[in-house]
Order: sequence, then structure tokens, then C-alpha cells
Amino acid sequence: MDLLVLPQFLGMLLLLGTAAVLALALSMALWAAATRNRAVLRRALLVASGMAAIYLLFWLGGLALTRRVVLPPGEALSFCGLDCHLHVAVDSVRRADDVGVTVRFSSNAVRAPEWPDALSFRLRDAAGTEFSPGNAVPKTPVLAGQSWTHELRFPRTARIEGAQLIVTWGGWLDYLVPGEGNPLVQRQRRLALTR
Repeated sequence: MDLLVLPQFLGMLLLLGTAAVLALALSMALWAAATRNRAVLRRALLVASGMAAIYLLFWLGGLALTRRVVLPPGEALSFCGLDCHLHVAVDSVRRADDVGVTVRFSSNAVRAPEWPDALSFRLRDAAGTEFSPGNAVPKTPVLAGQSWTHELRFPRTARIEGAQLIVTWGGWLDYLVPGEGNPLVQRQRRLALTR
């Protein structure tokens, strides 16, 4: 049943395909209703509801079947567009006036730059409280074959013992993508701050 957790590229294709089929089927249904053609109306509504059911099966199935995974410091999460070239890992953690989490961004792409500022970050402590960083990731690309680090600063009230960094795509449209591209699914893959 892990087939319901689609890779990001296939999830995007399913979203676009569903939107196209629904638009066409609903246009046909409107035309059939206007011309009082019941046979075409029934078929168009059947196609639209069938496509919506397939989409919902993959969207809900991806959420239900995803297992929580916590990666130790140094191991990376991969984020995909057409292929998975953007990697994010916890490099180090410091505690002073605030909690600083240094994150390493790397790319093993051949040519295209990756944009880590499109990601959203949350620190979840052992008590389950989530914190947003007080600073943003710079709008600097990770060029092909390169890596760089950036320190995210969280409030000092965050406890780092047992804390995890949650990294997801930041756009609202990503919530519509079934499978691994959905931020609700991505929230289940986390980076531990300490061993």
C-alpha cells in the first residue's frame, strides 16, 4: 500500500491531470446540461467523480500511510522538484540568548540551482511546542554541486533536548499535491537536533 505515497513529481502530475480532467469534464457537463443531453451529462459527471475519487485516494492514502522518521544530526532530508537535488541537514546547535540551529543546504544537481528559501522551518521540542525561526533563509541559490550553511534562530524558551527540526515546502499550493510533495506528509520526516 506504499504505492499510495507518490513521489513528488508523480504527485504534481496527478494534481495537474486531475485539474485538467475535472475542467474538461465539468465543461462537458455544463454544455450537456445547456443542450439537455442527459447521456453526455451522466458520462461527464461520472468521469469527474471518478477522477476526484482517484485523486482523494492518493491524497488521503499518502497522509495515512506515511510513517514518522527522525533522522540523526548530519543525515539529510531531500526535497524534490523534477528530481531530488536539494538536501537539508542539521550541522550544529548552540544555546545562548536564543537557540541557534545551523542548517546545511547542499545540491547534487548537474546544472540547475536550488532555492532553499522556498522551504519552511519549525522547531518542535520534546513537549510538542512548535517554534518558528526569528530569521529567514536568504534568497541565495545553492548552485549545482555546492553547499552552504545558515543559522536559524529560535526563541530561548525552546528546549533542544529531544527537539526536532521540521522542514517542508512553504507554499500553500503544495498542500494540494498528493504524496511526498505535500507538507503534511513532509512533517513526518524530521531532523533530530541532538543524538
